Amino acid sequence: MPNRDRLAAWCFALPSWFLIAAVFLLPSLVTLWLSVRDEQIGSFLPPRYVGLENFRTELGSLVFWQAFTTTFVLMAMALAVQLPLGLGLALLLHRRLAGSRLFRSALIIPMLLTPVAIGLMWRFMFDADLGVVNWFLRGMGVEGVNWLGSRWPALWAVTIVDSWQSIPFVMLMLLAGLSGLPQEPLEAARIDGASAWQALIHVTIPMLRPVLLVVLTIRIIDVFKIFDVIYILTSRGGPGTATQTLGLLTYNTGFTFLATSRAAALGTVLVFMCLPMYLLWRKAAEGSR
Repeated sequence: MPNRDRLAAWCFALPSWFLIAAVFLLPSLVTLWLSVRDEQIGSFLPPRYVGLENFRTELGSLVFWQAFTTTFVLMAMALAVQLPLGLGLALLLHRRLAGSRLFRSALIIPMLLTPVAIGLMWRFMFDADLGVVNWFLRGMGVEGVNWLGSRWPALWAVTIVDSWQSIPFVMLMLLAGLSGLPQEPLEAARIDGASAWQALIHVTIPMLRPVLLVVLTIRIIDVFKIFDVIYILTSRGGPGTATQTLGLLTYNTGFTFLATSRAAALGTVLVFMCLPMYLLWRKAAEGSR
């Protein structure tokens, strides 16, 4: 009987394994195969095996390290904005104040919009002459900013747009985590005379650690693969290559310069850079047990 149960379990799992092979394993193998060859769309030269030459070319390129730096700068800026604000909103909604349901419904609206629509909308809003953002700043007595005309304002513009769309996700995840926390440690802290701030720092946040690690892992991976918002908002990573991330560099290499093998090498590097996130995920899973 156990053997029959095991066979039945494998039969039920087979469709899932076929799906994983179709959407992950086969594309990964094709990408690896392309990354060790010299193939370029439109080239009259026959494809040939070049080993790790594409990886050496890309890792030795200044453009790669500029995109690498931009990716991590955007990641640091996004996490510094999204985690505190998401936690603050989650704590506020967890108190179940009057109107909190309506407020929560309004906050999740950005999650329902497509990134392309968001990029277009904010591109008009960040226009240096006619945008509503600079109009508001001038009304406050602050000189307008050329948001999409230089590196750091453009990076902040991307951070603002990404945070506007992603903070509701962080808020909902942390709100769900807060709803599942046991109340006994918090009550014990209040009895011992702990202030609300002390209870938050020493009781609530340590108990939220597994959820925070999951949110951190998902957001880091999201920033690694961010593409559409930057593509639309900054016109393919502009000005110049000021906001070009590794994902945009991979796209431009493969679809603008038609260097498919080099793009495959960049994609492989990007996958290996995301693998350490699995360790965070495992740590979060172990902490939630």
